[in-house]
Formats: sequence, structure tokens, C-alpha cells
Amino acid sequence: MKNPVKISGSAMEELVEKGKLKRADILVTRSKGSLLGWLIRFGTKSYWNHAAMVYVIRNPVLGYDSTFIIESGGAGVDIHNIGHYFKRPKKYDVGIKRLEKDWFQNDRDDGGLRFQRRVRGFALGEIDDKYDHRLVVDIARKILRQLVLAVIFPWLRRKDPSKRRARMPKIARKLDVNAYICSGFVQWAYYRGVAKVLGETSDTDSEKLNDVIFNPEISQDDSEEALLSTTPADLATGDKLTWKYIVRDGDVWEVSSQEDVDAVLKG
Repeated sequence: MKNPVKISGSAMEELVEKGKLKRADILVTRSKGSLLGWLIRFGTKSYWNHAAMVYVIRNPVLGYDSTFIIESGGAGVDIHNIGHYFKRPKKYDVGIKRLEKDWFQNDRDDGGLRFQRRVRGFALGEIDDKYDHRLVVDIARKILRQLVLAVIFPWLRRKDPSKRRARMPKIARKLDVNAYICSGFVQWAYYRGVAKVLGETSDTDSEKLNDVIFNPEISQDDSEEALLSTTPADLATGDKLTWKYIVRDGDVWEVSSQEDVDAVLKG
């Protein structure tokens, strides 16, 4: 595809109801009118400031009337209806990227489906039990997390691009803050999920793990902290994920390259 193609219907109609999204698709989003969102975009020099992953796709036969995403945010890791983003064009723009490797996308139980389940299963396992904490402590942690993020991303802008990693400071971890950066959560779920399947099947194909390191600046030899430091900008610019759709100001565009995306965002 040489140029982006504008689709006539809404995102809910075209992407959800027509079944164009797939499990484990990655969403990058832009929060309009959000100070924290602006700080993240400013610090990472990116159009995008948040990331999430498709958890369950619409299937009326199974009782799913909509598509649901899993994401890490101010309240921890949680599942939300994708309509939260698609039905609010004045507040969000959304980009959808996909890992299109055959070993991940084939529909065999011993192939792609197994990998997809593990990736989503790991993500689901990270959901906090919110009822285990006192409400006031929970609120304090959410506020602290937002403050930490608000400091980290503008600070990143001062650093050399090759060292621009969004690591959480030790105090945040010591205070038991839910310290997942949204995009780091997505990156880590993919890496851990695929590694788990490879270990269970004694598969020694290290290329599969390389395929799910979306951050262009790190490798398998890097630490867990490096993987978790992945930013929305890393997911957006990395070439291992393929651009599929852009939802901007409520309009849906089918895209296939960074050039297509740039044309839509600048248009």
C-alpha cells in the first residue's frame, strides 16, 4: 500500500464490529488535553504517550459484544472496553500495530494461539487485587506514580537519544508503587509470554524472542529493567510491529508504513 486509505465508518463499526482487530494487537494512544500525556510526549519526542494491548476480541457467540484491552495506568493493570478510546475522538487518537510473524499469527493450538494466550495470560496475571489495600493507601500510590512519571519523561529529553530510557527510580519500587510504564508492561508481557512457551516446548529458536523485543535499542542480553523501560515512542517507531490502522479525530485510516502514518498525522 503506497498511501493511507480512509475508511468511511467509525472505529467501532469498522475495527470492532467487522472483526478487523486481532488478539494481542498493540495500541498506542495520544491523550488530548492531558498534562501527563503532554509531558510524556515532550520527553520522548513522540506523537504518542500511552500503550495498551487487545485482550479479547468481539465474539457475540461467546457473549463478548465488544473488544477489550488490557493496560497499565494510574490505577494499576486493568481491563477496559476499547470503546473508552474509540468512542471519544475529542480526547484520544489511536494507532494499532501488529506482530505479523507467521509463528505468532497462525491459528493452530500448538502454534500462534498458544503464544497469544501466554502473552495475554501473563498480562492478566499482573492485575492487582485492589481490595487488598486500604483505599487511602491506594489513592496515595496512584498519585505518587503519576508524580514520578511526570518527572521522568521531561528529564529524558535532556539525555542523549541512545540513553533515553524511562526507568522507574528505586524509591518508587520501595514504596510498592505499581511502577509499570504502560508500554513497558506491553513489552514485558510479550517477552515473558513467548519465553514461557519456548521453555515449555524446549524450543531453542532464539529468533522468536528477538521478534518480540520491540524496543529498537535493546537486545536479549539486556536486563528486565531495560525491557520495562520501553516507551510508547519505542513501540511506535520500532520496525518489528506493523502499522495497521490510525484513528485520528474519529476518522479511521488503513495504513501499512511509517510514511502512511506520518501522512495521516500531518494531514
